[in-house]
This record gives sequence, C-alpha cells and structure tokens, in this order.
Amino acid sequence: MPYIPSAKARGFTAHLVSITADSWNNKNVFRTSRYWLQKLFLTLENIQDNIILSDKVWLDETFYSVRSEDIVRKEDGSLPKGLSVNKICIGVATDKRNSIMFVEGNGKQSQKKTFETFGNHIERGSQLFHDDDNSHHHLVKELSLKSTVYPSKTLKGLPDNENPLNPVNRVHAILKNSLNSHSGFKREDMQNYLNLFAFVTNPPIELLEKVELVINLGFQNPKLLRYREFYGLDTDF
Repeated sequence: MPYIPSAKARGFTAHLVSITADSWNNKNVFRTSRYWLQKLFLTLENIQDNIILSDKVWLDETFYSVRSEDIVRKEDGSLPKGLSVNKICIGVATDKRNSIMFVEGNGKQSQKKTFETFGNHIERGSQLFHDDDNSHHHLVKELSLKSTVYPSKTLKGLPDNENPLNPVNRVHAILKNSLNSHSGFKREDMQNYLNLFAFVTNPPIELLEKVELVINLGFQNPKLLRYREFYGLDTDF
C-alpha cells in the first residue's frame, strides 16, 4: 500500500520547524531554539542521500519565492517576468513509498540541474511520469527510463483525483503548506528544511521510530556545533 503522509506527520513537520512555538512551549529563548534546530539540520543533512526511487516514479518541480527583502528588481523597479532569480526551484519526485526533494537553484530548471538532482536517486529503467518540460530529457535518456509524458496544458484545471501527476502534486501541496507556515525562514536554509520535511513524511511512520532514528544518526555521525560559534559570539569568555 503506498505511503501517504498522515495529518499527524504533517502536523509534526509544522511543529518541528516552528522555532517561535518551540521557544514558547519549552520556555526557551528564541536563540536557543534556533541553535537546536540547526543541530537537527546537521544531523539530517545526509538523510536523503541513500533514497532511490523505483518502479513507478512521479517527478515535477515547484517554486518558492525568496524573502521580500531579497527580491531582485529591474532598473525601472519592476519585477522580472516568469521564473526569475526571485523563485527557488525545488525538484520533487516520489514513488508513493518515499519522496525526495532538492533545491535546484534559482530560476528555471535545466537538463543539467535535473540530472544532477535526480540521477542518483531513481533506479535505472523505472517508469517516469512527468510533464513535457525539456529539462527532463537528459535524465530519461541516461537512466533509460520509460517516459510517460503529460503536457502541462492538458493538466490545467483537472481535479486532483483525475490528475495523473497528483502523487507528486500532493507532496508539493503538503511541502508548501509547511513552508508557508514559517515563510520568514532564511532561504539559505531551504535544503535543510527539505531534508527535515523528507525525514518527517517518509517512512518510518511511527514518531517514536523517527526519534530513535535521529538519536542513532547523532551517535553514528556526531557533528559539533558550538553555541558561541554559531552566533558569532566572543569565544574567549
């Protein structure tokens, strides 16, 4: 039976990335909660490295805006049209058992970026369901994927239950909902948040199993992050 992130798992995602709520609930100062979140990010930074999707795989990109203070405008003050540097491209793929998501850079994706993102995460010869974006061509060719293409214009307006790309669109929706709940986060941390989201929504399903996994990862690959160094404080005192 395919794995679909539950409401419980989605709520757990939101709770983990809400630094303000964590500070309030645990009576910590904001700086302490942010520090511990960064330590969790370090623990999970390689959590997606060994995920390989297989059999039937759905792939599509989604885009997320940079923070308002980082928006780039043209000389006349207007915003660039289309998928500009003001949009962060996030490549997402799922086989209904696991999902992966990686930052592909700012602006529109390319064949090179797509292959670098997914080339080591999809089993050769799998069936790939995707739209007609040409950035997927090299990936399909190099991995000998059985390509099933759905032109974007034919998908517009379709209800979810009729959209053949709904498995990956569902991941997009849950991911966006999580990110939008904390839209002021630093975009430099985007991949860290994606790793956290992947960890929470992928198996194992039971939350206690996830806690055990984090603890084991911490022991297996310990990483040091000093509070003073993280905040650039004078380490002589």
